Amino acid sequence: MKFSEEYLNECSIYINGEPCAMCSGSIYWSGIGRVVYGFTEHQLLECTGNHPENPTCSLSCDTVLNSGQRKIEILGGVLAQECLEPHYTFWK
Repeated sequence: MKFSEEYLNECSIYINGEPCAMCSGSIYWSGIGRVVYGFTEHQLLECTGNHPENPTCSLSCDTVLNSGQRKIEILGGVLAQECLEPHYTFWK
């Protein structure tokens, strides 16, 4: 392992959108201690509708990340509208 568990637990990952269930699982197993994201999966669904290239999942990252034995700090809604803005035109 390149980084120690102690080091990774002090690291943060910053993402414009809430991580999906699969990405949340990867974040959990990576050992990263803090997740900061902008818009929620629900907000993305409102933007994309039922677009076939983005089948959103209603399982929140909080559910996935808080299901394990390791505590991960989660901070969502950071600059949500600014992060979501490009998606409004992209998915039309």
